[in-house]
Amino acid sequence: MNKNKKTLKDDFIEALESYKKRDLKNAEMICHKILSIDPNHFNSNSLLATIYASHRDFLKAKDYLHEAIKIEPKNLSAITNLGTVYKEIGQIEEALKYYNKALEINPKHTNANYNLGVALFNLGKINEAKTYLEKTVSIQSNFAMAFHSLAEVCIALKEIKKAVEYFKKAIEINPKLVATHNNLGLLYRDLNDFPNAIKCFEKAISIVPKYANSIHNLAEVHREMGEFEKATKLYKLAVDTEPNNLMNDFFLSDLEKKTLTADLRKKINNILSNKKVTVNNLAYGNFLLAKYERQSKNYEQEFDYLIKGHSSFYIRNKKQFDLNLKYCFEDIHQIIKEGKIEKKLSNSKNEISPIFIFGVPRSGSTLVERIIASGKKNILLGEETGVVGRYFLNKILQRKNLNLGDIDNIRKELYNIYEQKGLLSEKSNFLFTDKSLDNFFYINFLKEIYPNAKFIHCKRDKLSSIVSIFQNNLTALAWCHNLENIFKYFDNYLKIMDDMKRKNPKVIYDLQFETLVESPEKESKRLMEFCNIPWDKKCLEFYKRKDLISKTASNVQIRESIYKHNLEKYAPYKKILEKYGNKYEWFK
Repeated sequence: MNKNKKTLKDDFIEALESYKKRDLKNAEMICHKILSIDPNHFNSNSLLATIYASHRDFLKAKDYLHEAIKIEPKNLSAITNLGTVYKEIGQIEEALKYYNKALEINPKHTNANYNLGVALFNLGKINEAKTYLEKTVSIQSNFAMAFHSLAEVCIALKEIKKAVEYFKKAIEINPKLVATHNNLGLLYRDLNDFPNAIKCFEKAISIVPKYANSIHNLAEVHREMGEFEKATKLYKLAVDTEPNNLMNDFFLSDLEKKTLTADLRKKINNILSNKKVTVNNLAYGNFLLAKYERQSKNYEQEFDYLIKGHSSFYIRNKKQFDLNLKYCFEDIHQIIKEGKIEKKLSNSKNEISPIFIFGVPRSGSTLVERIIASGKKNILLGEETGVVGRYFLNKILQRKNLNLGDIDNIRKELYNIYEQKGLLSEKSNFLFTDKSLDNFFYINFLKEIYPNAKFIHCKRDKLSSIVSIFQNNLTALAWCHNLENIFKYFDNYLKIMDDMKRKNPKVIYDLQFETLVESPEKESKRLMEFCNIPWDKKCLEFYKRKDLISKTASNVQIRESIYKHNLEKYAPYKKILEKYGNKYEWFK
């Protein structure tokens, strides 16, 4: 009997050595041999679960972990691993159950706290996630990935300074964490700190030269800075690194039209015909095919491909996009009607003077912002900060009602957020632009919060805007990926703006894009006069600026002087869109 046990022990040592050498097939075979002799051999059940998990066969891994736990009901590693397996197969509630079970046995179990924190974060339970991740790093202060995850939680909570701090701590512990360098770079990019963003992406690439995410992100930064040659080279490197990821070809084609070759089209069709084609490739492959059809003036076929591409892109982000649609088509209207701000007599100063530029996408808002900021007066560019919309949403979720609270407190909190974005400076007299286009939803609140604010409504021919929106993949806007939603959004927007103009006729300045490009000097002077900012000829020479940053779809156009747009360019699309737009009087 003792000899048999010794043999099983020796067999398992051999299995473990095979596993360490990545000879998984031999390790698996030996474990099965052991279990045929002793079905209650804990280590063999546990190792088989690990092997199957490495093959991503989580159902088999689950079965062997259950067997292991029957043998050792309080084995923390097995319990925690079972939680992770349930997480991988999408049974999150079961995963939480096993992580909590591990913590009942040992509240200071590092992996259970960490995995529970990550699982809660993925469920959107951000504050609970933060609690467990903070506990994790208090238990094990050198757990780099826990600091990384804690940084992601802080980003979700808009605690940006802490997020930077935690990413840096993770890198200090493990300088080779490529994903951490990359994500810190993304955070710096969001803060418009491009030098540090570039350093982070370059560091990630120096660690893993073929790390496609950072190559692509570095290309994006150079593109946003107007350094198109550098961006083009990096997009090409991304294509070489990941030749079957059509997203890279799509972004390259924006900067280099000659990319749209017969060979690329053949590659696209081959990828799309594969039964295992990814949703990402379905989206970008169809977007690329639409470009070919636009070049050939096959507009109906172009829109067929665009519809397919946007549909796939929506599926890829369905969970978040469904929430976004509910917010912009349902929740926001309740906020407009019932939202309240408590006004109290106060001696607090309101020194901020924002210039809010809003409307629908592709209506000249980026051009307007550049004109305003290119004169003699130093004005900081906010571009699409998203500050106001996110702030009000978080405030409502936090308070669990539509009373947004005391106006002084709101001002202080928004001040801190704008300050974190680098938009507040005494040198510019706290004057800056916020070009978050959906701010038209919040005008009634904003004019109370900021009595000195200016409101500029950018308008454009509706057909031109709608077609341009659909031709450009405006990734973050859920409503832009479906034509019916686009028309519905436009209808809501037009009704809201009509109501706002009726109630606030002198507060909002309407600027028609076609009039601006027809008479740029005359219209820009009127615009600057409304903003109480001196006009200068440099206002119309914005394209000469070397510090011009843009993250919008207008990134390329604003590097050129103002030119007239031919409305006939979009005329062929009118008939295609009639089935979506004919129920709206404003489209007819």
